[in-house]
Amino acid sequence: MKDIQVLHNGKVYEGMVGYDNEELMEITMKGTEAFAAGDYAICFDFKRRLSMRVLHVSPAKVILAPANAEVFHIKARPKKVYEELFGEEQSSFQSFKLNTFATINDDFKTTAVRVTDVSRVGIGFEINDFSIKMHHVYNSMIICDEECIYPKLIVRYGHILEKTIRYGAELHYISQDDLNKLRYYIVTQQFKQLMLV
Repeated sequence: MKDIQVLHNGKVYEGMVGYDNEELMEITMKGTEAFAAGDYAICFDFKRRLSMRVLHVSPAKVILAPANAEVFHIKARPKKVYEELFGEEQSSFQSFKLNTFATINDDFKTTAVRVTDVSRVGIGFEINDFSIKMHHVYNSMIICDEECIYPKLIVRYGHILEKTIRYGAELHYISQDDLNKLRYYIVTQQFKQLMLV
């Protein structure tokens, strides 16, 4: 393990790097109670200085990602108009592949779906049901390991595949706590997929 220093809110903490790659850094240290998910920190040693953001905090460890990582661009955009999200430039964004289950609720009907990917534009899911309404707000529950998050989604896109129907939904509302859980879940799933390769 390598020694590293972390500058957070004007205080320098000493730590040991447990894991380090370009998308994720795990640091073991004392005093983690001062850190919160989403906080900015600067990690430095003799060779480098990195601007990072906190993804997850446990009693002995802090997990960080680069401050400009694509995962931090995922957020709710309730005031965005559909045409603003998909403008003339047709930009492409990094998409994070997932395979997790969720439910979407409309009035008194709950439908189980499989979440396939997440990007800054929204969430993609698959289902064998034609009853999903376009441009409709759904309450949802997404299972992120042992935790669940509860965003509001607006379904904007539907595409019929061979065996299922693929939908795209934008995040209309998500609490900050749930957003931090989602970001941490995305990064850990990407890490697991990287380790399997």
